[in-house]
Amino acid sequence: SGGPVMGIIRTKNDWGDGKGKRICADEREMRVYSLKNGKMYDFRVKVSAPDGPVTFGDTKEGTFGFRTAATMKPDAGKGGVVINSNGQKNGNAWGKRACWVDMHGPVDGDTVGIAMLEHPTSFRAPTYWHARTYGLVTANPFGLQHFTGKKGKGSHTIKKGESITFVFRIWLHEGDAEKAGVADAWKQYADPPKVAVK
Repeated sequence: SGGPVMGIIRTKNDWGDGKGKRICADEREMRVYSLKNGKMYDFRVKVSAPDGPVTFGDTKEGTFGFRTAATMKPDAGKGGVVINSNGQKNGNAWGKRACWVDMHGPVDGDTVGIAMLEHPTSFRAPTYWHARTYGLVTANPFGLQHFTGKKGKGSHTIKKGESITFVFRIWLHEGDAEKAGVADAWKQYADPPKVAVK
C-alpha cells in the first residue's frame, strides 16, 4: 500500500538450503517515508522456525547494515565520522553496544548522514555494532566472540515454533548527527507519543 507520505511493503519469505528444503521463514515489513528533511525507512523482520530449530552462529559478519558513499567514510580523510549513541567515534564505536549509530560526511559538497536506529523491542537490544571506518555500519547481536572475547556466547537457537524479531529505522539526513538531531530522533522512535480518542 502507499500514499504521498508513506508506502508499505510486506512479504513472507522462506529460507532454503539450496536443495529446496526450508530452513526457516520470515515475515518482513518495510515502511518508506518521504520527509521534508530526508528519507526514512522502518524495517521489522520476524524470523521463525516452523519446521525445526534454527541456530544463528556467533560471527561478526551480518546482520543488518549499510555502506556509505566513499567520501563519507572516515578513512577517506575528508571529514567523515562514525558516532554512536554513547558518543564513541570512529574506531572506538566498533564492537560497542549502542541504541544508534550514525555515519556522516561530505557528498557533492554537502554534509549528509545515514543513521541506523534500533528499537528497544528488537532482539537483544541494544545491539553490538560492526561499525567500520571504511564505510560499513552493521547491527549485529550475534558477534559476541569478536566484540567481547566471549567465545560462542553470541549464538542463538530459535526453537521449533518460536521466533525472534529485528526492528530498525534507517534515516538519510542532512548535516552531521548533532545538527540532524539523531539522538532526539531515536527517543521519538523508541517511545513515540501515544494518541487516544475518547
